[in-house]
Amino acid sequence: MWGNFHFLYSAWLGLFALIPVVWILKNYKFKHKANWEQWIDPQLRPYVLSGQISQLHQGWHVILSFVIAIAALAMAGPAWTKREVPVFRNQQAVVLGLDLSQSMQAEDVKPDRLSQARFKLLDLLNTRKAGQTGLVVFAGDAFAVSPLTDDIENISEQVKNLTPDVMPVAGSRLAPAIQQALDLFKQSGIGQGQILLMTDGVSDTEAAKVVAEKAQKAGYPVSILAVGTPAGAPIPQRHGGFLTDAAGQTIMATVNTADLQAIAQAGGGKFVASTVDDADINQLTQAWQLSGNTALTDGKGRQIDTWVNQGYWLLLLLIPVAVLAFRRGWLASIVLAAVCLPSLPQPAQAASLESMWLNPDQRGLKALNEGNAEKAEQLFKDSQWKAAAAYKNKDFKTAEKLYSADKSATGQYNLGNSLAMQGKLPEAVKAYEQALAQQPEFPDAKTNLETVKKALEQQDKQQQAQNNQQNQKGDQQNQQNSQEQSGGMQGDKGQETQQTEADKQQAQREQQAAEQAKQAADKQAATEQQLKAAQAKQAEAEKAKQAQAAQAEQTESEAEAQNREQAQAAEQWLRRIPDDPSGLWRRKFVYQYRQRGNQTVEGETAW
Repeated sequence: MWGNFHFLYSAWLGLFALIPVVWILKNYKFKHKANWEQWIDPQLRPYVLSGQISQLHQGWHVILSFVIAIAALAMAGPAWTKREVPVFRNQQAVVLGLDLSQSMQAEDVKPDRLSQARFKLLDLLNTRKAGQTGLVVFAGDAFAVSPLTDDIENISEQVKNLTPDVMPVAGSRLAPAIQQALDLFKQSGIGQGQILLMTDGVSDTEAAKVVAEKAQKAGYPVSILAVGTPAGAPIPQRHGGFLTDAAGQTIMATVNTADLQAIAQAGGGKFVASTVDDADINQLTQAWQLSGNTALTDGKGRQIDTWVNQGYWLLLLLIPVAVLAFRRGWLASIVLAAVCLPSLPQPAQAASLESMWLNPDQRGLKALNEGNAEKAEQLFKDSQWKAAAAYKNKDFKTAEKLYSADKSATGQYNLGNSLAMQGKLPEAVKAYEQALAQQPEFPDAKTNLETVKKALEQQDKQQQAQNNQQNQKGDQQNQQNSQEQSGGMQGDKGQETQQTEADKQQAQREQQAAEQAKQAADKQAATEQQLKAAQAKQAEAEKAKQAQAAQAEQTESEAEAQNREQAQAAEQWLRRIPDDPSGLWRRKFVYQYRQRGNQTVEGETAW
């Protein structure tokens, strides 16, 4: 017996790890108490310290360790014996038989008998939440469509494709259908089940009675669902008209309920006439449930051996501990703690979750990606990232200070950008030149260097023009003063000469101003002509681009139209192929019928 001892749920043995924790807590409490005892007078200890503790309270760690050990062993599920347990399985297996004879096309029930039988079959499949189901079709012979299976959806899909045209031989023989159902039960190994035939008539009554009685004795009652009316109706043909006999008389397909009832009685099942509601289906399923309930007690089910969990016996050892805990109020304290502790307010945390899981540089990068450059500049600790954030925040002085420490080509390039944004163009030129000295192939640095140099040249020109203007005004003033001084000494003659010189200078200045205005006008006209030429060239390029786009769009449209025409042609060709999903079943049944070597029974009806 003990050789088979094992634990079913050994993971619960991990609770033993809590026992050392209990003893560690006990030792900690003992040392804490001893530290206080050395500072308190022995006569006052009983009143100051909780020293007068009962032996039971002193041994709390022993009791708790015992409880943990017993609980771990019980939850682990010790087992050493086996017992046989029956495997219960829903034995309400059903084989459904669908009549595909020509008479099933009669329209005495709407839309016709076959459609009505399909509806009933699908309704019955929808009610079967458990158990296995098989499907057989029959006319002059019977064939299996689906073995016993739990896949109800597959059977439902196959029912839609079953018509009288798939049957290789005409007739309405129930005996082969019952025998085919018995073969399916034998193949699946199910000892009990139900057989239900959905039909509108029978041509082999006596043979069907014999096979039905055989099925009933084997544990497979045979029930019949009659579809149609006793008055009957003519059988329509595919190409129009109705089915006629040898004398040319229209055949009326009636339902012979007496023969069908006799077969159901011989098979130990029920005979139910089809109704417009679910009463017929409910009547059949209720009868099957009753027979299925009695089948559970016959002792024919399989059995398996399972290990018996003996852990519940160990829980008996915890009953005295539970009684003692209840007596002293420990149990109530534990329950109260379990209820109240989760509702206590949680202590506030100084740091947010973001600061717990992200360092300052990561939080700064997150802020920078969110567009908050000011916050990013404050968060970054890395000098390069902090400089980038400062530049994006337009704090160019801080960016200049940080980038000046970076002597790499990229650092000097960024330093040049920071200097240029502050208007320190000469310093920016030096920074860009240093970056290019380290990395000659630096396109951005080259571009920015050229831009800054052009800006410096423009500034120099403006400054030179201002200086020339100021010098010219100074010369004129000095000349005027000199003329005034010489005029006082030379008299009237000097005044006339001075006036003549002044007029000449005035004429020269006017002529120079006119020439400058003419040059400016000519330059402006040339610029306007260049601008017009550029605009015309751009317009021509735009037109050419539009023409190319239009041509490409036209080509694409033609290709799409051609592809669409090809797809339509292929679809029309596919539509010419006849849609016959039941063709596979027809070929299969014909092959099986030939393999059996069956011959048409004499006197067999053709419908």
